[in-house]
Amino acid sequence: MSYPSKDNNIEKSLLREILNTSDYNTNFENLTQMITDFFGVDFCLIISDINHLKYFYIVKNSNENNSVISPKELSNLMQSFWMINLRYESKINSVSNLEHKKYQKLLPFFQEFKIKSLLGISTSFKGQINGIIILGKQEAYQWSKKDKTTLTKVASIIGMACHLSQISTIINEKNINKDSPLFQSNTPKPIEENPILKLWWQSTKKQLDKQLEWNRKVIYNMITIMSDQTRNPLAIIKMVITVLQSKELSPEDLSKRLTMLEEAWSKLNNTNEKILQLKHLKSQDSSCNLVSVNLKDLIESITDTYQSKWQEDAKNFLTLTTNFCVQSKQLITTDSQHFTKIIEELLTNAGKFSVPDSDITLEVNQETKTNNSPIIITLSNISEYGCQDNTNEFFEPFYREQIVIDSGIPGIGVGLNIVKDLVELLQGKITVHCLPTENPKHCKIVFRLVLPQSLSSS
Repeated sequence: MSYPSKDNNIEKSLLREILNTSDYNTNFENLTQMITDFFGVDFCLIISDINHLKYFYIVKNSNENNSVISPKELSNLMQSFWMINLRYESKINSVSNLEHKKYQKLLPFFQEFKIKSLLGISTSFKGQINGIIILGKQEAYQWSKKDKTTLTKVASIIGMACHLSQISTIINEKNINKDSPLFQSNTPKPIEENPILKLWWQSTKKQLDKQLEWNRKVIYNMITIMSDQTRNPLAIIKMVITVLQSKELSPEDLSKRLTMLEEAWSKLNNTNEKILQLKHLKSQDSSCNLVSVNLKDLIESITDTYQSKWQEDAKNFLTLTTNFCVQSKQLITTDSQHFTKIIEELLTNAGKFSVPDSDITLEVNQETKTNNSPIIITLSNISEYGCQDNTNEFFEPFYREQIVIDSGIPGIGVGLNIVKDLVELLQGKITVHCLPTENPKHCKIVFRLVLPQSLSSS
C-alpha cells in the first residue's frame, strides 16, 4: 500500500488534531477521515468507548442503503470471536479475505459495506484497553508489515484521544461549573490558564475521587457479605450450645448436634481461610515454586473430583466436558499449587452459578503450534447470573450481585480476585466475557486464561 506523500508523518498530524480541539465528536470524525485518507482504505471504524459503544466510521463510495451502522449491528459484531480477540488482546489482527469460511460470522456485517479484507487493533492508555480501530478494503488484500507497524503507531495516539474523550465525558456528566469560585480556587492558576494541564488536573482529581469511592464500596460490600455469610453459622453454634446446656441428649441427637456444629465451623473456617489467602497475596510475599508437570495429567487430576461430585448432585446434575487440543505429553513449567488453585476456583465458581442440567466445558489449547507458545485454557458455563455490563467487576474483591445474595449462593466474593492475583503471579492473563444464548434468561460465561508454557524464574 502506498501512502500519500503529502503527509508522511501521520502521527504528528493526529497529535495536532487532538491538541487543537474542544469538541471530541468532531475530533474523532476528523481522526477517522485522516486515517482513511492516509492508508487509502475504503472503510475505517474507531470505537472510542467500548463499554458504551461510542463509535465513528467512514465508508467510501457508499450509498444511503449501506453506509449506516446501527448500535445493534455493532453490538452483534462485538460478540464475534475476532472482535473479542481484538478487545482482550493487545496485538494486531488481519483478515486477507473475509470470504474464507473461518470468518463467516464477520461476513454479514462487512458484506453490507462490500468489505473483503480487514486490519484491526485495540487502543490503550497506561495499559488499559479503551478502544478499537478497524480498517477495511473492498478487495481481498494481504496486509503488509508496514501497514501493521504504522497502524500500531497510530493506535498509540488514538488511545490517548480515547482517554481524553472519556475523561472529558466524565467531567461533563458531573456538571462541573468551571467558572465557579470553588472550581477556580481548587485549581492552581498556572494550570487553570493552560487547557491541556487543566484537563489533566481534572482527570487526576477525578481518578482520586473514583479510588476513594471504590474503597468505600469495597468496605461496604465486605461488611455486608461478612455479616450475611457468618450470621447463620453463628446462629447454629449458639442454638446447639443452648440445647447442650439445657438438657441431656440421646447419642443420636448428640451426634446430629455435633454434625451441625462441625458444618457451621467449616463454613466459618472456609471464610477465614479465604480472607487470609487474600491478605497473603495482597502483601506481595507470594512466590513461585517452579516444577515441570504434564499439563493434561495435572488438569485431569483436578477435574476428576468435580466431575464425579457434580454427577452425584441430583439437584444440579452438571456435566463437565474437557477438550485437550495439546499433545498428551505436553509439559508446562509453573507453580503447580498456584495453577491448581486457579483451576479449582474457576470450577467452583462455574459449579455455583451454572444452570441445573447444563454443561461446563474446559478446553486447553496452544496459542500457536510453535515451541513455548502460551497455553490457553477456556472455561465456559451457562448461567442466569451474568450480563455484559458487570463482567469487569467479577474480579473485584467482595463483589457479589444482590440477586446472588438473595438466592443464597454461598461465598464472600474473593475467589475470582484470588484467581486474578495468582494468574498475575504466574505471568499470565485472565479475561471474562458474557455471551447471549438462545434462552434470553440465560447467558454463557467464558473465562479465558493465558499462561506461559514455561514460567520465567525471574
